[in-house]
Amino acid sequence: MTQSNLQAVQSEPKIKKKWKLKKESKTYMISSVSVLLFLLFWEFASQNEWINPLFISSPIEIVKAAVVMVQEVSFWENMKVSGYEFIAGFSLAIFIGIPIGVFSGWNPYFNAVVNPFISGLYVTPKVALLPVIVIAFGIGPASKIVIVFLMAFFPIVMSAQKAMLTLDQNLIKAARTFNASEFQIFKTIALPSTVPFLLNGIRLGIGQGLIAVVVGELFASTAGIGYQLTSNGQNLQTDRMFVGVLVITLTGLILTTLLGVIERRFSSWKPDHR
Repeated sequence: MTQSNLQAVQSEPKIKKKWKLKKESKTYMISSVSVLLFLLFWEFASQNEWINPLFISSPIEIVKAAVVMVQEVSFWENMKVSGYEFIAGFSLAIFIGIPIGVFSGWNPYFNAVVNPFISGLYVTPKVALLPVIVIAFGIGPASKIVIVFLMAFFPIVMSAQKAMLTLDQNLIKAARTFNASEFQIFKTIALPSTVPFLLNGIRLGIGQGLIAVVVGELFASTAGIGYQLTSNGQNLQTDRMFVGVLVITLTGLILTTLLGVIERRFSSWKPDHR
């Protein structure tokens, strides 16, 4: 290989990295501009009364309401309650859903035991179970933790099952050729292969869990972001309502972005698609 060819091969990863960064910055700029244009149009429509400010507030009024609300003790108390409900329910979904999904995908006999319950509950609307859950666990945080668990559990457990069912059978055959035990295959091949799928399931579960918190608190609660939304809605305080919606949206965006960074780290072996 000549010196010029060697330099070309060495510079190729740098070119790909530079192209990727340029592409990401361009898409980020396009997304930022589209959001800014939407907010400007929203404010313009509100100022010209194209929309009724009584029912849909304006971005400026929402920002003013947010400045007032962050100084209120009740706002942070509601945030604390909703945060506790989400973290508790979502943690349960992870610690229970991942083992069940992994082992049901790995062992057909265990799958035969749990799959009827997973399939049956998956197609059942979780919101329809809210009255039963509230009757059983009360209107306190416990009922919201249960509904968050149910909503976040299924994306996680089904992603884990899918990961185990899509294992590279050639790797498993090669390991068995070298007399590897089932436990060694499970530990060294199966579990590492599930990580990208599990992270994707957890990301989907975040959205479902946040929906569950709000829906549960809207249905029956004495505190939380959903309770605050209900109270503001009854008083036609749409600007304060949108602040609550914005808090939920930003929470979901931050969590999914952080998880996306971790997911890209574990999926670095995948080829780039232009």
